[in-house]
Amino acid sequence: MLEARGGCALKIFISHGSGKDAEVVEALDIIAPQLSDRGYDVFTDVEKLRVGEQWSPALYEEMYLCDAAIVLLGPNTIAESPWVRREAEILMSRRIVRSLKTVIPCFLGASNTKTARERGFGALLTLQAELGQREKNPLPAGELTRRIAQWVLDEFAPVAGPCGESAFFEWTKRVSGYLRVARERDYESLNDMAGALCCSAEELLHVRASVGAELFLAHLLFRSGELVQQGQGSLLPAAVAALRPSLGAGRSGLAAELMPSWVDPETAACFVPSPSCSEEAPLILLRAGGSWAAEQHIKRALCNAPRAFTSRALHANGAIPMDESTPEEELLNDCFAALEEIFDIPPGYTLDPGLVQPRPGCREYLVINASGHDLEDVASVVNSLHKDYPWLVIIVLHPEPLPAGKLLDDLGLTRAVKVDLAKSLEMRAYSFMRSLEDVAGIAS
Repeated sequence: MLEARGGCALKIFISHGSGKDAEVVEALDIIAPQLSDRGYDVFTDVEKLRVGEQWSPALYEEMYLCDAAIVLLGPNTIAESPWVRREAEILMSRRIVRSLKTVIPCFLGASNTKTARERGFGALLTLQAELGQREKNPLPAGELTRRIAQWVLDEFAPVAGPCGESAFFEWTKRVSGYLRVARERDYESLNDMAGALCCSAEELLHVRASVGAELFLAHLLFRSGELVQQGQGSLLPAAVAALRPSLGAGRSGLAAELMPSWVDPETAACFVPSPSCSEEAPLILLRAGGSWAAEQHIKRALCNAPRAFTSRALHANGAIPMDESTPEEELLNDCFAALEEIFDIPPGYTLDPGLVQPRPGCREYLVINASGHDLEDVASVVNSLHKDYPWLVIIVLHPEPLPAGKLLDDLGLTRAVKVDLAKSLEMRAYSFMRSLEDVAGIAS
């Protein structure tokens, strides 16, 4: 479940009468915990946030920042609670100006509509009538509390994700943003995408939900990308292709966000050095054929966050030196040229370790292809660079097999983390990425 009250979940505000109606209490006891279980950050207003005629600033904040709201009303709440009426006015005003898409009214018990209008709940009554007439999940007739509570829950798709991973939540939100644009242009577009993913009947129900449907579908897209790891074919390219009519050129942005989804998250974690290992310069030995694999692991590790990293990759050695430099010196000079770009060294300046510092919020990566180089030369260059730039994450692409521990010890590379990317997985991943590029119109 997503971390509660931590800013990395959709916020749901529930307005109610603080125990004035038994039906409201029953509905609240059903709805609130189940929404929390589905991954939402649920806030229920309480009397302690109201002092005299004043509201706590926290109550205002929750009402103005929530992503959806539920208003639970019973006859006593309508007659005796000016607080709920004021909350309803604020929430409906946000809906009118389109800063809040979803407000769900629930009139429970033997409510008198005339009294409700006289008490200022007319806008909610009108909205309730609209919800009762719509084709998709219409408000059920009658006053059975549990049935209405279930109707409310059906409006919210489960969006639970990795516990406490705010960066991953932001990633899924970026993906869901593309899906939201597609749905606004063509309401059936997400159903088409879900069909391309071969979703189950239950999953299709969640895709049609009023709240969280895009996030739910984003999780399904990531899950489809992860099938590449399991040796299965992914339907993700076909799913992106299903949005061609509604998303247009935006498919390229969506595909770019989803591209690293094939990478195993636990493997990708190796590409972000742990703070506990800060005394050791970060070094990764990756068995892979191309720098694209390293870049995809970096993006997966950092949840593809914009401007979260900068990297440069050196090509495999194969050129004849233009001067009398040794292969080691040639490699070191190539690394210096790449570092000037990584560290944004201005024209006319030379690389100076004393003037270069780590940039907050941005990790810096250098990818060295060891093919065609003696491992002794690579080790010497890596250790030299880490002496001056100990925070620089160096990824060495190495052909199989990866060097054994004894050899790494002898070369001063004991700190290296070895990541062995199976050839079969590398082949599937590359095919997956090319398929995504094709359906999204991304130039290779």
